[in-house]
Amino acid sequence: MRLGKNDLRGVGWAVLAVFLFSSMGALVKWTSAGYAVTQLAFFRALFAMIPTLPLFLAQGPTAIARPGWIGGMVLRGVVGVAGMTLVFYGVANLPLADSVAISFTVPLWVTALAAPILGERVGLSGWLAVLAGFIGVMVIAPPTGQVALIPAAACLMGNGLIGYSLILVRQLSAYNRTPTIVFYYTLALILGTACLAPLDWRDPPPSDWIFLVGLGVLGGGAHLAVTQAYRLVPAPTIVSFDYTAIFWGVLFGYWIWGEIPSANLVLGAAVVIASGLYIVRRRAARTTPG
Repeated sequence: MRLGKNDLRGVGWAVLAVFLFSSMGALVKWTSAGYAVTQLAFFRALFAMIPTLPLFLAQGPTAIARPGWIGGMVLRGVVGVAGMTLVFYGVANLPLADSVAISFTVPLWVTALAAPILGERVGLSGWLAVLAGFIGVMVIAPPTGQVALIPAAACLMGNGLIGYSLILVRQLSAYNRTPTIVFYYTLALILGTACLAPLDWRDPPPSDWIFLVGLGVLGGGAHLAVTQAYRLVPAPTIVSFDYTAIFWGVLFGYWIWGEIPSANLVLGAAVVIASGLYIVRRRAARTTPG
């Protein structure tokens, strides 16, 4: 099958987004040696405005329109702050490739949560895929002490909250336009992490600011890139490229920290990726007309 110009552009944006997200993860782990994850989450939220503010300004009054279902906006902000902080804690305390592999559970969480919250039908095969994916996580972080269980559990729960945040986007879309949802979520992340950051604050020396600003620029740029990719190619294509983040996780982990992937990681990541791909492609097949 030949790819059209838009398809190639979409794939290019998807590859760029994965690289930027992976680079941000490596930077989180690098800077966590000197800063609390709450402070890093604040810098990530605040400086993401550098690449995204021009987009908000271009939207004009649309982006800052009075939101519908304010309670949902607040809830998504709280969930987002908690999810980001937990994931950052996991990234800081796990081998980088392990935290990347655990992040692949987001589609599993979305599927599991969509059933009770949105009333979506999952079916037996869907539930089996979800179960297999979480078994894959147990393979990556078995209860044997080989991988730190508390950071692994925090990373898993943080990605679960990210999945719930995506469910809230679907619900908020019934009341708000996309620019409004994105603007107020970004604002909520900044305010929420600003409340947590002083709990364990360290004044950065001038030499560290490039890394701390980089956290937000990489994260904000990644979100812009993935948004552009979703505009150009179908979601299953984007998700397929998301899983290439494991390559960057292994590469950065080995290059910077000398981390060598374990057999558990390889096997568990394969199970999680296969489960996630099955769920995404199954959902796409159900929603495609014909």
